[in-house]
This record gives sequence, C-alpha cells and structure tokens, in this order.
Amino acid sequence: MAEDKLERKLGLFPATNIVVANMIGAGIFTTSGLLMAELHNPLLMVILWAVGGIIALCGALSYSELGAAMPGAGGEYLFLSRLYSLFSDSSAGGSPSSWVFQPR
Repeated sequence: MAEDKLERKLGLFPATNIVVANMIGAGIFTTSGLLMAELHNPLLMVILWAVGGIIALCGALSYSELGAAMPGAGGEYLFLSRLYSLFSDSSAGGSPSSWVFQPR
C-alpha cells in the first residue's frame, strides 16, 4: 500500500490566516459585547476597533523595520539587547538579564 503524504507547505494566504487568527483569538467575541453594553453606539465601537487596528499595524511595521535593520535569530531579545547594550557597561555583557545603566 502506497503512502500518500501531505505536502508540507505554507503559502502566504494560509500563513496570513494563522497570524490573523492568533491576533484576534476568541477575545473579540467576549470583549466586544462588554464594550457595546457601555458604549451604546455601534459606530463608536467600529471607530475604536479601527483605531486599535491602526495601532496594531504600526506595531507590526515597527517590528518589520527592526527585523530588517537587525537580521538574526532572537527577535525581541535581539532588538532589546542591542539597544540597551549601548547604555550598559561592557563588563555586564550587554545581555538583558544584566542591564546596568552607567552614567557617563
């Protein structure tokens, strides 16, 4: 019997859907009802939702710029350790666990 194997491939559309599902999660189904109870205005809810989306987009674009400027494994750890190692003593190692701010 021949084994049929699924192709292990993730394209742009499925990957985008996974990211969107992780960002939205189930919270939208509970918090929007609580907000609507307090706001009493659906248009205000949509405006707040759009503003939150713009803020999230700014954060995503910031991380993409950081990733392009500082390529390497480590993500946020890499960004923060490089940023704060500029301000720390070289003997501290520059790692986030040993950030020491020294007046110069």
